[in-house]
Amino acid sequence: MISKIANAVVWGGLTLLLVALIYKYTDWIKPAVDHGVASVKTVVASVPTGPFGKADNEANLDKARDAFAKGDVEGSIAAYQAYLKDDTSNADARGELGNVYYLNGRLPEAAQAYYDAAKLLIAQNHPERVPALLPIIGQVNPSLANELVQKMTVTSAPATDTQPAPVQQAPQSATGYY
Repeated sequence: MISKIANAVVWGGLTLLLVALIYKYTDWIKPAVDHGVASVKTVVASVPTGPFGKADNEANLDKARDAFAKGDVEGSIAAYQAYLKDDTSNADARGELGNVYYLNGRLPEAAQAYYDAAKLLIAQNHPERVPALLPIIGQVNPSLANELVQKMTVTSAPATDTQPAPVQQAPQSATGYY
């Protein structure tokens, strides 16, 4: 049994060596092999990369969450920003970035991230999720909170000739966050 396996290994190795020498020193099979290699590269390039077949950008989101869980705030922020550079429509990731800023006392950046998330939520027809973001936005920049309340009112109100009065002051409590 061992001699059969050894025999197959030796003949397989010799065959590969012969094919490699023919490829290197002749033009006989080179065009076909080059075409095959190019085809394989094309197929491999179209396969999603990352852990478990996730795209690279989804890996950035996982990396951001993992970094935050491990206490690496700056690494988490950098990974969220890299993710959001490629996926500008993910309101949840923007809200999560706002959470990282908020939990580290960086309120202006948190408010901006929450504002961006709220604008996306309104545009994606999910205005019911925006009120949770308003307290921090209103604490840092009441005019942005008023703008969001007006947008929510316009998108949720039936079509009428009168517009509701603008909100004078956004909530000043930062007890809730996204």
